[in-house]
Amino acid sequence: MKENQTSHLLGGVPASLLTMASALVMASSADLRAAVGMSIVVLVSTLLASITIYALRRVIPKGIQLPANLLIITGFVSLVNMLMQAHFPVAVNLLGVHLAALAASPVMFEVPDSAVAHGEALTIRTALLTALFLSAVMLVCALIREPLGSATIWGRPIAFLESVKVPILSGAYGGYLVMALLMAVINALTAAKKHEKERSAA
Repeated sequence: MKENQTSHLLGGVPASLLTMASALVMASSADLRAAVGMSIVVLVSTLLASITIYALRRVIPKGIQLPANLLIITGFVSLVNMLMQAHFPVAVNLLGVHLAALAASPVMFEVPDSAVAHGEALTIRTALLTALFLSAVMLVCALIREPLGSATIWGRPIAFLESVKVPILSGAYGGYLVMALLMAVINALTAAKKHEKERSAA
């Protein structure tokens, strides 16, 4: 069966991943510090979890694969969380319960599963590419929401934006709104890339 190219975004990242990550992006992109912190946790945790799950794939029985994967992912998220508390506590405080809930996020299961399915040679590359893509989405959303919604950047006030800020952008609704606009741009770029590829192949 031929793979449906429209089901993938730029770089081969599954389109469904952005939908699953919408709550994650909304919770972490109101402040650039929180977005950077969450990006670090997602990047390191998914990369280490993907490698570990792939290495243990023949050892763990299929009947307990899901709880085993949950333990592996939770372990790495907790480890990175502890390191963040020691070296980047402001991000941990901003993220609050969302950081603790990351281990149960569908994204944390989808990325390792997708990476492991590509085989040994591509496991690290796939996990890294996907985590970097999600991190880029979070950072772009934060660079829009924090200055325009709170008139700050990295927690520091921007005086000339104070009179034109849109407070709704710093809330949950604003997070989903910015996310939707960004998804529309990504989908348009994906469609253009697909069209160009089809035209060159014709």
